[in-house]
Amino acid sequence: MKLMKLFTHQMNISGGGGFTQDLVISSKDIPGLKVGDVVEIYHPEDEYSRLLIQVTSLKEELQHRDALSLDQAVASTFQLRALLQVYVKAINPSDISLDLVELTFKDQYVGRSEMWRLNQNLIVFRSASSMVYLFIQMSSEMWNFDVFGDLYFERAVDGFLGDLFTRWKKEGCNHEVTIVLFSRTYYEAASIDAFPSEMRSKVTADFRGRFYEDYYRVLVHNERSDDWHKMLTQLRIAFNSYPEEVLEASHKKYGQQNVPKAYNSSASHGNFLEVLNMSLNVFEKHYMDRSLDRTGQLSVVLTPGVGIFEVSRELTSITKQRIIDCGIGSDLVCVGEQPLHAVPLLRFQNKDMLDTDDYNIPHWLNLSFYTTNKKLGYSNFVPRLRLPVSPSTKDNVRLMKSQSERIHPGCETGSLNQLFDYDAYDAQVFTLPTQVQRQNFKPVTRKESRNTSVPPEVNPEQKKSIPTRPVGLVDYLSTSHAPTLFQPRKEFGKNYDSDDTPGSRTVIGSEGSPLERQLAYRPKSRPGRALINPFDPSRVPVKHTSGRRRWIHIYPRQPDGTTLDLGFKVALDSESYKKLADYRVQLRSTKVADEPFSPALTTGVDWKSLTTPACLPITTDYFPDSASLQKDYVVSDYTISPDDVNVDDYNRKGSRRPLETSQVYREFISQRLAQGFQLIVLPALSKSSARHISVREKSADSIKKVVNPSSSFIRSLSHVDPPTKESLLSIGRIFHKITLLGSAITVTGYKPRHPYDGRKFSYIYNLRTPYIKYYQCLRTDFYTEKLQHFNWNHMDHYICTGGSPDYALTESSKYWRLRMCFLPLDYSKRFRQDPPSPSSNEDRTFDGFTKFLENTVNRMRHSSKKKIHSPLERTMSTIQKGEKTTRTRVHSVRGRVEKSSFRPEGRNSPSLDLESSTSSDSLYQEKPSSEPPKKITADSPLSEVADILKCSLPFLEKFEDLLPPTTFLSYEAIHYLVEDHGLSRACAGELLQKLLSEGYIIHASGSKTVLHFVPGFHLYCFSKISSPARGKEEAIGTGMAGDYPAFEEEFVEVNYDRYFENDLCQLINCFKADDEEILIDASKKYRNDLHKLSVFKEAYIDVDVTGRSDRKEWGHLLYPSYFTPNASFVAVLKWVEATGVVIFDLVLGWVRKAQINGFLLVPMPMDPLFIGNSGRCDPFRAPLTIPMNVKVIEECLEKFPASHWLHRLWLLHDAVARRFSYIPSIFENTRRFQVQYVHATGYSFLVMPIAPEKDSTVSISNRLSYFSKVGSSNADSNFGSSDYGLPLIEKNGLRMPCGFLWVANYLLTKKWKVSQTKESQIVDENAHSKCFQDLTRFCQDETFLRDFFRL
Repeated sequence: MKLMKLFTHQMNISGGGGFTQDLVISSKDIPGLKVGDVVEIYHPEDEYSRLLIQVTSLKEELQHRDALSLDQAVASTFQLRALLQVYVKAINPSDISLDLVELTFKDQYVGRSEMWRLNQNLIVFRSASSMVYLFIQMSSEMWNFDVFGDLYFERAVDGFLGDLFTRWKKEGCNHEVTIVLFSRTYYEAASIDAFPSEMRSKVTADFRGRFYEDYYRVLVHNERSDDWHKMLTQLRIAFNSYPEEVLEASHKKYGQQNVPKAYNSSASHGNFLEVLNMSLNVFEKHYMDRSLDRTGQLSVVLTPGVGIFEVSRELTSITKQRIIDCGIGSDLVCVGEQPLHAVPLLRFQNKDMLDTDDYNIPHWLNLSFYTTNKKLGYSNFVPRLRLPVSPSTKDNVRLMKSQSERIHPGCETGSLNQLFDYDAYDAQVFTLPTQVQRQNFKPVTRKESRNTSVPPEVNPEQKKSIPTRPVGLVDYLSTSHAPTLFQPRKEFGKNYDSDDTPGSRTVIGSEGSPLERQLAYRPKSRPGRALINPFDPSRVPVKHTSGRRRWIHIYPRQPDGTTLDLGFKVALDSESYKKLADYRVQLRSTKVADEPFSPALTTGVDWKSLTTPACLPITTDYFPDSASLQKDYVVSDYTISPDDVNVDDYNRKGSRRPLETSQVYREFISQRLAQGFQLIVLPALSKSSARHISVREKSADSIKKVVNPSSSFIRSLSHVDPPTKESLLSIGRIFHKITLLGSAITVTGYKPRHPYDGRKFSYIYNLRTPYIKYYQCLRTDFYTEKLQHFNWNHMDHYICTGGSPDYALTESSKYWRLRMCFLPLDYSKRFRQDPPSPSSNEDRTFDGFTKFLENTVNRMRHSSKKKIHSPLERTMSTIQKGEKTTRTRVHSVRGRVEKSSFRPEGRNSPSLDLESSTSSDSLYQEKPSSEPPKKITADSPLSEVADILKCSLPFLEKFEDLLPPTTFLSYEAIHYLVEDHGLSRACAGELLQKLLSEGYIIHASGSKTVLHFVPGFHLYCFSKISSPARGKEEAIGTGMAGDYPAFEEEFVEVNYDRYFENDLCQLINCFKADDEEILIDASKKYRNDLHKLSVFKEAYIDVDVTGRSDRKEWGHLLYPSYFTPNASFVAVLKWVEATGVVIFDLVLGWVRKAQINGFLLVPMPMDPLFIGNSGRCDPFRAPLTIPMNVKVIEECLEKFPASHWLHRLWLLHDAVARRFSYIPSIFENTRRFQVQYVHATGYSFLVMPIAPEKDSTVSISNRLSYFSKVGSSNADSNFGSSDYGLPLIEKNGLRMPCGFLWVANYLLTKKWKVSQTKESQIVDENAHSKCFQDLTRFCQDETFLRDFFRL
């Protein structure tokens, strides 16, 4: 050990000068030091922050003696300060080991497969940009005072949240945060008849018969901020108004006299598990609406309670299984004082066994207790329990007397304590039953010197005098401080706990909490069940299961092998920490502590988990033994030979190519990790390298020792023994073994013989979103996914074939997806006009879209065989040479639209190398002036037309000769005939159709089945016979050799047409037309337009356009078959075999290129409506209603026959939507009766819940049932009486809704807005709120509507 002076430097990675190593040290200062040694560096005054670093190079001599230099980043991380003295000591590398490495990243999407491909299993990944749901329980304790005189709300908000937001800002976190206030409101009602009939379906009764409603108020949703302290003020404002909001919500809606009195519940009786499941409904859909700039999910519940909750047993089982399967971090933060027993504690609601209570400690919750640094002036003692308010003396005596008489007739209340032997009762209570089968539990490790003998049996004389607890203690336990009691219970049933096998469950029990049941308790009513001392839970035998070991590898290990959890404080000396620090870890990692539980152990706040949440570890260490595999699991296997599966695809042309066998094997592992599986690292192999632990070389004999000997895979190995790669993976109780043997891959699956029932828990709740001032009654469902039903055979074949359409991705495949919407910038500009004007140049929109599909999506370029000049080059050449030439201009996107018209000022947009070789404006061709081109007419010979087109149109090409040499676009051919030869569009289309029918041109795929010439982005080429009359033939290849399905898979082809009326005045005129034919024709045209735009196609996409990945990556693009300038173009990018950063680069490039070509590309939710009644959608979102003024609408409709009302009402809604710059938008899953719109800026969506019908007499009330049950014909003042119900116009049996459903686009985050150019950034951050307010005011104002109808 040597004392040296520390300097710091900035490491120069490029090697252009300066130091290129983390550590710079001289060999003369520490004799004997050599490259490869490890040195320990720390300050003398700070022994707990030590740096171990390996010497990679040595300097012969430094400028200073007895000095060393460290990289600034390394020194800062380990709190090493420059220019101070440090101890430097050489360490033997064999004496140290690396147990854990934490890698924190930000603003990136890092998938689990990418984590595994780093080839290090010791890394714990933590994200500083996660999706965080912060729930604040507004129970009755929030308005109580703690021992320091502060409200618990102040302790929660000013204390905990203030500290949390400070840490977020200090660490530079950029979390996507949602803050929700929640509570449960009880009603003083004896039966459901006490409520109004309209309210009865919304009220729920608990197992005690108490009626309640649950309320959720969303303050912020999926927002990001650099400083969240400003949110504290909004929380204080919400705190003052929250009690009146939830307690008087139903009274204001249904009448003060009609609704029973309401009161707020306590924390223990609140909706704790429900709120966790609501967040899981969002987290389970992480693969939908995939954000590319965040990773990780965290649910935090902040409660004023002490960690004790009364819950449903069924919902507990669902919650536990969902949290374990999803690998979601769930933190419970309590601001109450920590009790003197183990927490968190769940008390089960027993409907059938009212005289008993069951308890459970959830190992899947990360518990924290927040304490302040305040001290009492008169004492250092802080009480850790709150005695409840005792009942009056009269009530207390009456209750004691009634209970004692019921238990012991004739007994006086005052002599109750003299009748029973409390010591005998305690001895009997903690006696373990002899009939419990203990061989299924892990043996409890105890020192032999410790007395663990079972107390003697209580004799029959004593059983008669077994006491109940005193009233004060019983009442204390019944509120929130019931002790933790463990017990084995055989009669629990197999659906309760996933960590235990049926018949031997470790559960928690006590003699009951409510006072009535406590005093009536008899041990003999619980045969075969005994209680464990709650103040020594370390005696509880705990099984090793996959669920308990799921998060074990995020904790560091101590030298003795125990797991170290740093989230604890103790009120004892420092030596007690080592003895007690493993207590909470044992509940989650099944390690049994060797020391007894002590009340001195207190839990602090796990700030690391709350600041930078950890991602689910890639590895775990649990695999069932052979006996369990044979008894409790069903084994199945299948073998895939990639060479045999892909025998027909190795010579195919196109981007999709099959993978090699070794690649397929790795991708099988990678895809399972991406879906939540973990690699199993067996302890016996812990000394091997991290990489070879998960994929290790084994022989067939060694594999037989691990798996069931009767499996078909083992039977196939009976005669061979080649080198084999084998990996074990698990998720929940499902295990997979993937084995590579030669050229075949065998997948062996182990599924539980008795799987858990997929029970569904329906939940009704009241929600208030940030944009409204009332609560909406919604419904959602909670249930566990049946992971054993995932079709891995189908997914493995999809991977093996490289994404073949024969194994297409289905909804059950859980593929990642991102929906994007292309909006013309012309509409965005018109947003500033009032009223907006119709599009002035639809052709320019077609041009820009053609360029985007050609260069960016299809990645094609112009053939180098033709010399193409840009307009600028052409002009400069003419001026310099002074030559008069006749130039033939090909009218397409490159000649009609200049780049500068879409490029923002002062900003150069980058482009791919593929596009740099050909200018986007290069449509002009030099031709000698001596031979001017002939004019094409409708009567021109087809051979002559073909020759002119062949010499004039630009040709396209793609790599690997996928396209014939004379490939051209149908859009460019039509424009050439229209602009240069004066033909109409219809005539040009007919002429080209004749060329196709006569064989002069064919589809670029070479298929003869394509018989129609389609205008738009469709690829055609000239056939081999250039002039059939003269018999002249040319050898022109056909690229895909006539395989049209393969061509559709490779290229994105879109039809162009002009759909949807864009003239606002024309829409109003149709609405006011007296002629029925005009009205019906407008309705019919709109219906046909919807039908055409709802047809979607899918193409294969090579996502790695820059070649960054070391593997083959691909995706799929689902897109509409039609494009029109008057509607949005919605496409869905789907992938499973792609890296997050690669997808991010692809999408970001598309955003930039779309802007250059005159489009705004924005993300869109997969379910933009967020219908709360649809089951598993986002439960914290709901469409907002914008009702129309029914009085004005009915006045306008009275002038027309009732049979026309439905059509006219639809035209009216469509005109209003267009008036506010909403564009029709067709999604791939659009329901038939919905007409959806997207705002020109992409900030919000609009839904018109009616559509034109062929038969106007058909009632559409059934369709509205999807949104909600529509109540009366008119909504009340806050338009929330019928939830999503809109005011109705009833006429001749028709119930026609009048209004819109509005939703904000929450996916349009700040990063998307920053990526937009100044030209497209035409709205502020509050534009969506302003748009909603303006539209609502317009729809309800009589003057606005009447003036609008007179347009």
